[in-house]
Order: sequence, then C-alpha cells, then structure tokens
Amino acid sequence: MNGKSDNTQLQTVDRVARDLSDGLMLIDNQGTIQFINPSASRLLGNDALREGITYAEYMASDGNSANDAFHQYVLDCVYDKDARHAGAVTYTHPDGSVRYFKIAASYAGDMDGPRKSGVILRVTDITALHRAKIKHDDTIKVLIGTITIMALWDYLVAVWEQMGRPISSTALTVIIEVIGVIATVFALRYTSITVTDFGLGTKNLKKNILVDSALTAAVLALMIVVKLFLRQFFPNIISPDRPFFRWDALQAVDLLYIPTVVLQEFLVRGVTQGSLERILPENYPPAVAIIVSSLVFGSIHIHKGLVFMVGAACLLCFFGFLYRKQGNIWGLCIPHLFLSWALRVIWG
Repeated sequence: MNGKSDNTQLQTVDRVARDLSDGLMLIDNQGTIQFINPSASRLLGNDALREGITYAEYMASDGNSANDAFHQYVLDCVYDKDARHAGAVTYTHPDGSVRYFKIAASYAGDMDGPRKSGVILRVTDITALHRAKIKHDDTIKVLIGTITIMALWDYLVAVWEQMGRPISSTALTVIIEVIGVIATVFALRYTSITVTDFGLGTKNLKKNILVDSALTAAVLALMIVVKLFLRQFFPNIISPDRPFFRWDALQAVDLLYIPTVVLQEFLVRGVTQGSLERILPENYPPAVAIIVSSLVFGSIHIHKGLVFMVGAACLLCFFGFLYRKQGNIWGLCIPHLFLSWALRVIWG
C-alpha cells in the first residue's frame, strides 16, 4: 500500500514539475542532465537540450559566445556546492532575442553531508521585470533632465529681465527649442525610452487629428459667439467700435510658434506627464501626473504674467486628459496652436 502511495506521490511531483512555468533542470554530480521540464526547453530554445546528455555537450551545441556567462553560472552551481548560488544572468535565445533569467540552485541528496547527488536549477524568466526596471530608471533620468531644462529656462528669463531684456522672447524660445531637441536626441539614443513613450507615435493618428480639429473648430466658434454676446449686451466690456478680429496681432514671426507648440506638447505630455505616469505608484490617480505637469509647464510662461500662466496651466490640464486618451501629441498640437493664435486675434 505504501509503495502505491509513494508511486502516486512521485507521479504528482513529476506532473507539477513539468507544468511549472519556470524551467527546472536536475543535473547530477557528473554533469549529466537527469531531468528537464518543458518550460526549461522553451526558455532556452535549444533542441539539443534533453535528458541523458551532459551539460558540457549541450554547452558545446549552443555555440553562442554571448551565453558563456550563463553556462559558467550553471557550471558553478553544479560543481561548487559549498556556495549558495542565486542571481540573474543574460541569455541570448536562438531566435536572437536577449532574455534575462534568474537562476536559483537547490541541492539534491544530503544537504549537510558529502552525499550531494546533484543540483536542481530553477530558471525564471525576468525579462519583463528587468526591462521595466531599466525603463523606470531611464524615465527618472529623463524627468530630472526635463525639470533641469525648465529651471534653467526660468533662470534665463530672470537674467533676461535683470539685463533690461536685451534678448527677445523669440530668441529665448529658439534657445529652449534647441535645448529640448538636443536632450530628446540624447534620450532616444542612450536610454530605453522609445518614440512611442515620448508621445511621438502614430497610432490612431488620423482619428486623433480629426477629433482635435473638430474640437478646435467648436471652441473657436464658442469664442466668437461669446464675443458677439458681450459686444451686444455688455459694450462696456467689449466695445462694438473696436475691430472684431485683430489680425494685426499676428505677424510673420509667429510662424516660429509652430515648432514651439510641438516642442511644448512633447515636453509637457510625452516627457513630463508620461514620465510621471510611469514612475508614480499605481494607486495614484492619472490626474496627479496631468495636473503636476501642467502646473510645472505653466510656470515657464512667467515672463507673460500670472494670468497667462494660470490660463496656460488650465489649458494644458485639458490637453493632458486628451493625451491620456489618445496616446500621442500630434492631434493636440492643432488646438494648442490655433487656440493660442485665436486668443490674440479675438481677445487681444
């Protein structure tokens, strides 16, 4: 009866081991692979990996020098039983992808004596976690860089005012744009942050442009209706004698605002809001990232006065909720640009 029970237990253990998502290998003291579950075969992806061969034979069949550190780690676990082995190592899969494995060793046999008959290796794929950590760390670097650029902008404005404003606002705008572009190139080149992470992707681009264009037209129409109402019923606020549209408020130099809009949306949405969303704990509501990024970027309009700063922050909050829904900045550039121009033409 006990023999039947023991056999059932062994079958259960074998079934559980084979169904694990982690890879399991049992390697004896001679380096022979005594057991390997399907997950280990899948993770390592080499058909030569099978029971009955030595690990040295499998290692020779791999032929990828990029995996030398992985194989050395396994051999250390097998032959250096006096030390505990647990850590992470990279592994290049036969399909060319680089994966990150956590390996933990448990010894079979008498753990307290010389009768250690082999080692059980547990291989866990931590690729997603590893990449998430790298992106998290890179996001913090990008966010720190962005905040530094913004702080330098405020100090530049302060110097500008201290010197009696010898530098035009257009020149200051060009300076911040150039700095932003250079910082973006470095971030894309030297971090794991992607174009999509920065809000520069093109998913649902046509739909987003149509939606944001319609929204822009609706807001423009509302602005005109409100001004007509005020001119008709509150002439002391909006004089009917003044031109309805002040086209002279726009000049050729305002065309430089087009790249500025793209850069501002990129910095406030793709960089700051996106970075905050990635690094804030999950229990934080999305509004936190939107409001904080909008307030911070509202502050760079300090040279235009308090009212403009508050208005810019409120508008950016609205754009922030749109960005969270749409996922890229391209559509948002339309209302940002035309509503900014309209404020000067209609209400300037």
